[in-house]
Amino acid sequence: MRVAFPVPKSFTDHFRLAEKWQLMVTVLVAFLLRIWGIDFGLPYIYHPDEPRYVVIAQNIFKTGDLNPHFFNYPSLFFYLNALVYIPYYFAGSLMGAFRSPDDIPAPIMLAMGTGQTPMPSTFLLGRFLTVAFGCAVVVLVFLIGRRLTNNSMTGLLAALMMATSPMNVANSRYITPDTFLVFFALLAFWEAVQVFDKGDIRHYVAAGIAIGLVASTKYNGALIVIALVSAHFLRHGVKGFKEPNLYLALVMSAVTFFATTPFALLDHQKFLADLEFEGWHYSTGHAGMEGNVLNWYLAYLWKTEGALSLFAIVEILRGICMRSKKIVLLSVFPLAYFTFINNFAVRNDRTILPLTPFLFLLAASFLATLLVPATWRQSRWKWPMLVAGIFIILVSLILPLLQTVQGGFRLTAIDSRETARIWINRNLPPGSRIAIESYSPYVDPHRYTVQGFGWMIDETPEEFVANHFDYLVVSQGVYRRFYLEPDRYPNEIAKYDRLFRVFDLVKQFTDGGYEIRIYHISPK
Repeated sequence: MRVAFPVPKSFTDHFRLAEKWQLMVTVLVAFLLRIWGIDFGLPYIYHPDEPRYVVIAQNIFKTGDLNPHFFNYPSLFFYLNALVYIPYYFAGSLMGAFRSPDDIPAPIMLAMGTGQTPMPSTFLLGRFLTVAFGCAVVVLVFLIGRRLTNNSMTGLLAALMMATSPMNVANSRYITPDTFLVFFALLAFWEAVQVFDKGDIRHYVAAGIAIGLVASTKYNGALIVIALVSAHFLRHGVKGFKEPNLYLALVMSAVTFFATTPFALLDHQKFLADLEFEGWHYSTGHAGMEGNVLNWYLAYLWKTEGALSLFAIVEILRGICMRSKKIVLLSVFPLAYFTFINNFAVRNDRTILPLTPFLFLLAASFLATLLVPATWRQSRWKWPMLVAGIFIILVSLILPLLQTVQGGFRLTAIDSRETARIWINRNLPPGSRIAIESYSPYVDPHRYTVQGFGWMIDETPEEFVANHFDYLVVSQGVYRRFYLEPDRYPNEIAKYDRLFRVFDLVKQFTDGGYEIRIYHISPK
């Protein structure tokens, strides 16, 4: 007869306390990595998208007009950023910095990725909000991992992977909707897990609301609905078609989307036009971020997350072989999402970001089995295999962490945009007419006559001469993308080569691995 001995309460309490401390330390690591370099560039602005999003949030706060007049992304992200201006403005008013909302200054932009903010705290405000969501993501990953596998080790491993992930740490510093999307997608998946485990109507309603929040953060995230549908049918089987709770959840998701992006209805013409443009943009291409989509994503995942990607694939296959419903539930969204994004011409790191927490959960589930395999308990190789398992886990975690640390050092290092800005201010004659392209150093528009260009090759050398420009400031942030893929962009390279031949190179900067060139317009 098997006798079950009760576990002393003090022991279980001690275990839970240790688990809480481990999670707290993991979240602290996530926070410290994400705030490292959070003031990068300031008061100068190097990110291409942040300024536009800051202006939208500021306008909503200043005017009370909830219409963002921009629907390339849905509205929830902008509303959340506008909300944090309430305590920000209140604190500023108490300190005498503001007398009206109009005293909050907008950024000054010369070209994409080239600007300045008169008040850096407005950017720190939005970046810290993103950091908060990035840390909350770590907690959700832990809760989901522990719940799905009934093993806190899986949750902690996955949380640690998320905390140190190069891709997630980098995107958790920007005022962009991508980290918000990951948070709401995980929230929706957490409720899908509740649907699978319990099936209560309140979990269906909560899942529907969460899916609506996902779709209202970024349109492509709406695919998370597949997790709810999978959870429903994994629980009920074919008879799930007759269960009304699923349809209630779908209705709730639509209601939530329109409640948090209301001008999709109230300004539907603008909404449809921007949505059509975004679809066209991703389908037709973006210079330097297009083509070879599948190979690019696979190579990028391997470069940033290393063997964790392979472990996730192994766990999917293991789950299928074991007919594990929970592993299937965990796998269905990343597989569907990865297939979906490979149908577009444009590829970049932030597009693949929503897939990463599921990758980590799968990898953690696999790695946890290396530490507690039942077949090793009576084996004479138990301890060597256990040590080998711990070694594999440590290596898998350390390599992405090293990349994250390197990214932090790069972010905080002074690069050519700063040294070139200082040199221009000291050496070029005041009043000079200067053309700059995107991602260039900030050139003081009060000291010089400055005109921004998306690409410097938007104009010919003859047009720069005819328009009486004195200097060109050219940035690798634009031209390097063409030289990296010469077979794809021969025409663009030819235009840049001609530009570089025609004018005199005055100064070249390569600090921090970032190249800036300054040309004097004097035809040869």
